Amino acid sequence: MKIITPKELKIIIRPYTVTLFGDVFDLFNVEHVRFLRECSNIGRPLVVIVQADKTARVRLGFNRPIMNEKSRAEMVAALEFVDFVLILKRPSDYDKYLEIIKPKYYIFPKGIMKHRKYAASLIRKKYPRTKVVFIKSNVHRYNLDNSLSKAKEKRNYSKIKNSIIRRLYFIADNSSASVGKISAIITLGDKIIAESDNVEGRNMHAEEIVINKAKTKGFDLEKIKLYVLIPPCILCAKKILKNSISEVYYLHDYGNDDGLELLHKNGVKVRKMKF
Repeated sequence: MKIITPKELKIIIRPYTVTLFGDVFDLFNVEHVRFLRECSNIGRPLVVIVQADKTARVRLGFNRPIMNEKSRAEMVAALEFVDFVLILKRPSDYDKYLEIIKPKYYIFPKGIMKHRKYAASLIRKKYPRTKVVFIKSNVHRYNLDNSLSKAKEKRNYSKIKNSIIRRLYFIADNSSASVGKISAIITLGDKIIAESDNVEGRNMHAEEIVINKAKTKGFDLEKIKLYVLIPPCILCAKKILKNSISEVYYLHDYGNDDGLELLHKNGVKVRKMKF
């Protein structure tokens, strides 16, 4: 097990043999991975200290961390070039951890705040055999507030001139599905007669749902047009054929063309829509 206590680590390692780095790791991202890989290149074993929830809250604010200490520690420990992970329960414990570990290399990110530079000078003074190393870090590029704002960002529908495409996006964007935010629309002439997103719990794709809706309303499916966000899967393609739908339009490629191939093979008019 990589996630251990300082006492357990003391039994395993000898003083001045490890590389040490500590951080909050909230939210864990690719720049953390790259930075820790650089740390491991300085020397192994690599010991990483993950700040506990209470410690992180003091540092980052009352609404942080987003991920709890166990999850953050597990993600760091999952990296093959990280050898051991410690969870820092209290800020005051940091000196105790240092006294136990006595790292050969202590890593600081470049471009750090003044108090960190002061901390680096204290480490050099207290542990003359420890080499303080500064490594360039781009973790700050993943600003949490910006990331959350982007996740909440709304699509500008006014820029989408095609009314069907605009509606497909609107339905998908407002879907309650946690995954598979896919939409489908059926039109007869210029009128939308059925629309839906994927519905969780019913194990039904949007295409199936709109076909069923149109059938329930008594429409002749041979005369309708089916619009979907991505190409139908093989099961939906079979349902399209079964109901004699002759025109299918999709907006984005998805990678699996089995459904498209089946429709083409059976003479269904399939077109990719353009913005």
